[in-house]
Amino acid sequence: MYKFVNRPKSVCLILGLVFLKIILLGCGKPPRPNPPLAANKIRINDVSQLNPTDVSQITNATQVRDLQRAIRLAKDKGLKVSVAGKRHSQGGHAFYDDAIVLNMEDFDQILDFQPETKTIRVQSGVTWAQIQDYINPFGLAVKTMQSTNIFTIGGSLSSNIHGRDLHATTIIDTVRSFRLLTVEGKILTCSRDQNTDLFHLVIGGFGLFGVILDIELDLTENRVYQKSAILMDYTQFPSYFEQQFKGSSGVDLLIARPSISLGKQFMKETVVTIWQRTGQKMTRDLLKLRGEENVGRDRFLLNLSRKYKWSKRLRWYLQKKLVSKPGRTEIISRNNAMAPPTAPYELLVRKSPKNTDIVQEYFIPKSHFVDFMDGSRKIMLDNSVNLLNVTIRYCAGNREAFLSHTRKDSFSIMFYTSQNLSSSGLIKAEKMTLQLVDLALKYKGTYYLTYQLFPTQSQIRQAYPLLDEFFNLKRQYDSQELLMNQFYRKYAVNNN
Repeated sequence: MYKFVNRPKSVCLILGLVFLKIILLGCGKPPRPNPPLAANKIRINDVSQLNPTDVSQITNATQVRDLQRAIRLAKDKGLKVSVAGKRHSQGGHAFYDDAIVLNMEDFDQILDFQPETKTIRVQSGVTWAQIQDYINPFGLAVKTMQSTNIFTIGGSLSSNIHGRDLHATTIIDTVRSFRLLTVEGKILTCSRDQNTDLFHLVIGGFGLFGVILDIELDLTENRVYQKSAILMDYTQFPSYFEQQFKGSSGVDLLIARPSISLGKQFMKETVVTIWQRTGQKMTRDLLKLRGEENVGRDRFLLNLSRKYKWSKRLRWYLQKKLVSKPGRTEIISRNNAMAPPTAPYELLVRKSPKNTDIVQEYFIPKSHFVDFMDGSRKIMLDNSVNLLNVTIRYCAGNREAFLSHTRKDSFSIMFYTSQNLSSSGLIKAEKMTLQLVDLALKYKGTYYLTYQLFPTQSQIRQAYPLLDEFFNLKRQYDSQELLMNQFYRKYAVNNN
C-alpha cells in the first residue's frame, strides 16, 4: 500500500473518494440528545462538546471596567461568574449554569516589552501567537507553551500548562508576576514576593480565585536548532532521555510519539524528536515565522484515521518517513519549532454531532514509565479505544503551584482519542478513564485536571491530596463562591 505515497494524485483521488463516503453515509450511534435551551439563555460548550451549559450572559471584555461591571451585575442578580479563554479545557472549567461568563479573548493588549531583560507583560487574552509575532524581530522566544500557539496566556496560566522545553517545563517556571481582579473588585499584584499565597493558588487554579488581568513572563533567546529524530522501542526511551538531559548535548526541546498503528508495534515503536542548539547565527530565512503548512493533508488523514485502521498505519508510516524521519536533520528557529506547522490544532477541531476528540494526560514517575505504557496499552486494546495520537514529554518536579500535577520528575503521556457522543459511548469513555487513572495512581502518578470530569471523588483526592485545602482556601478568598465552574461544583460542592 505504501507505493501510493509516491503517487500523490492517486492518493488524493482514492482518499478523497473514501472521505466522500464518510461524509455521505455518516457513522456511529446517535448522539446523546441535549436538553432544550431555556428561555433567555445562551448555550456554551468547550472544545470536547461534552459539557453543554446554559449561561445567562457572555461579557466580551476589553477593559477592566467591563469585568468590574459584570462582577457587580452578578452580585446584584445573585448569579455566578466564570472566566473563559479559548475553552480548550474539557471539564467545564470555563463556565457554570446560569452564570455570567467573562470572555477574555478580546482582552488582548501587549502592555510592556523589555528586550534587554527578556520580559514581556501582556493581558490575559493575548495568545502565544501574538507574543511570537511581537518578539520574533528582537531575537527572542517563548520559554514554555503548549505544542501549538493558539491558546490565551490567562487560560494557560489557569491550567499551569507545560511544554517541550527540558529546562522550563511548566509555565509557572516563567511567570514573574500577574495582576488579579478579586471578587471585591480590588486589583492585586501577585508574585513570589507579593500576595504569594494567591500566586501559588491562581496558577493552576482554574479561575476560582479571581480574574487574571495581565501577566509578566520571562522570555529566552530565539536560538537556531537542529531538529532530528530517532526511532526506538518505548522501553529504551527512559535511558535515552537521561543521556540527552544530563549530558552536554545542548538539547532544549524534546517530544516522543509512540505508534498508533494497531499491530505488534502499537504503542511500542516510538519516534523521538529533539531540537539541539547549533551555535549558528540567525539568518533572515530562519527568522521568518512560518505559516501553517499541510493543514488540509493533516486534517484529511486525521479524519480518515477516526474510521479506518489502515489509515492509522498510513499516518504512522508518514510520521516516520515524512514528518519526523530518523536520520534527516533540519535547521529551524526556536519560535518555529515551538509552533509546529504540522500541528494546526485549531483547524483540526471538529464539530460533529456524533463524535468528538478528547485529550487525557497522565504524569508518571520516570521509573514507572514502561509499566504505565504496558498497562495503558492493555486498557486501550481491551476497551477498543479509537486512539488518534500519543505524545510523551518531560515535566520536572515543581511544587510551586498549589495543585501541581508534577510534584516529582515525570513523563507526561497524553492520549488523543475519538469519542462517540452517544450515551453508551460516554459510558465507555468513563470506564476507560477510571481505569487509566487507577493505573496512574498505582504507579505513584497523577492525571491532568484540565480534562474531563470522569475521575471519582476518591481518585482525585488520591492524586491531589491538597485538594480539600485548596477548596477551603477558595472559600476564604471568595466566601460567597461567586467564581464558579463545573469542576468546582463536582469536586467541592457535590462532595459536601
